[in-house]
Parts: sequence; structure tokens; C-alpha cells
Amino acid sequence: MGKVIRLPYLARRRQPGRGQDPSGPRRVLLAYADKSKREYLAVFLISRGYDVTACASGREALDRLAVAPFDLVITGILMPHLDGLELVRALRRRAGPPAIAVADGGNRMDPIYLRNATLSGAVATHTFCEAGGALLASVDWILRGRGDVIKGVVW
Repeated sequence: MGKVIRLPYLARRRQPGRGQDPSGPRRVLLAYADKSKREYLAVFLISRGYDVTACASGREALDRLAVAPFDLVITGILMPHLDGLELVRALRRRAGPPAIAVADGGNRMDPIYLRNATLSGAVATHTFCEAGGALLASVDWILRGRGDVIKGVVW
């Protein structure tokens, strides 16, 4: 049986406020080097009711985290100045928000990158090809049941 993937153009038709947390939208920091993929993920998460701030590097993500709190960080693996693995390790050292690492996909090194991201402290890992259903399921699981995630992870 295949996965059901909800595409952004379908997600936009949702009724406002349906399925959202009553305390307001959760803040997601998206750090991804590829501009088109970053914009796709941002639009996808915004259409699902999340408050998304996007940046192009790990260094920029750390700067944004120093200024404002976020509930979750989604990071690409290969980025300039500070890659996704270093960003995940920095979040873990600083007791920052949980992180999801995303590999571009199509690279034979992706399984190694994703395993290293898990070892570095990422709560979940995905390839960009899974950006529809699986990534959204992870984001929802972490942000809707965050207490369970914190209990299961040593920061």
C-alpha cells in the first residue's frame, strides 16, 4: 500500500483554524540551502498552519535562534558556513528545540548523512522526496505531542 501525500495546493483548501493548536501556530525555523526547496517546504508548512521562518545556512539559523524562540528546527544536511549536522549538534549542546534533518535525495551518501544526523541528535530524518507525508507526520508528531519527544530524547 502506498503513502498518501497531501500536496501543498490541496492543503491550501483547508478551512482556517481546523486542526491547529488553540495556543496559536507553532514556530518552525527552516534552514535549507536550496532556495526552491526551501520555498516549497516553507509554503507547505505555512499552508498546514505553522509559523515558518526560513534561512539559507546553519549560521543564519543559529543567529535567528539567538533572537527568537522556536518550537522546531528543520534543517538540510548540506549547507554553506555551517552544515545541518553541525547545526543539530549545536542545538543539542545548547538545549535548543528538537531538529529534523532533511537530505536532498538522489545522492548515494544520503543514508550516511541521515544516520549521522540521527547520531548528532536529530529527532527525525527524511529525504526531500518524503517532504509531503512523512515529513509532515514527523512535524505534527513532534509539535503536537512534544512532551513525548522530550521524554524520549536526551538533550
